[in-house]
Amino acid sequence: MKILEHKAKVFGQECKLELMHFDKNDGKEWKRIFDIWKELKLGLRGYKSREPNMPEELSEVAFCLWSGSARYIKLKGAKQGIAGSFDTFDLKTNKAQQIKACSIEDDLTSFGPKSKWDDLYFVDFYNDGKVDGKFDVYLIPNKYIKNQSLNKKESFTDQQEQKRRPRFGIKKEIIAKYKIKPLGKAVKVW
Repeated sequence: MKILEHKAKVFGQECKLELMHFDKNDGKEWKRIFDIWKELKLGLRGYKSREPNMPEELSEVAFCLWSGSARYIKLKGAKQGIAGSFDTFDLKTNKAQQIKACSIEDDLTSFGPKSKWDDLYFVDFYNDGKVDGKFDVYLIPNKYIKNQSLNKKESFTDQQEQKRRPRFGIKKEIIAKYKIKPLGKAVKVW
């Protein structure tokens, strides 16, 4: 892994991005850390407690290892309004990416009130309950997110405009409902 600075256009503005890059050799270290997290997750089941969420660092790095994107660290030289609310960046397409993930059967995904992205990906580590490090990757069309109804009166966009954190289940409300097929199935990055 290495951290490099790149000039890029993000949401129409020229700026400098500090990005973390990965190669195939980083997959083994990712799996080692994943297994430590998995041991904690499964170990807590014996205490009948809530299992820890999938750390964003694990899901974002897994996505980068699969896609070739780089993990976002810092943005410099941009005007206000494009704060780093995205997670990864694809230097080939110049797109800011938001990565959402889960390791349970039914997710409850949360978005920040200022979240902004070009492409949204959902990384599903549940793998029929095995949680073994393999995952499915879905590209979620933005039109389904922005118009997502969260209750009888509000949409995703309504709650963001109120500076609230929209929450809903991507697997049930988007992937299953619109029959979205994975771009990658049972992906293994180590």
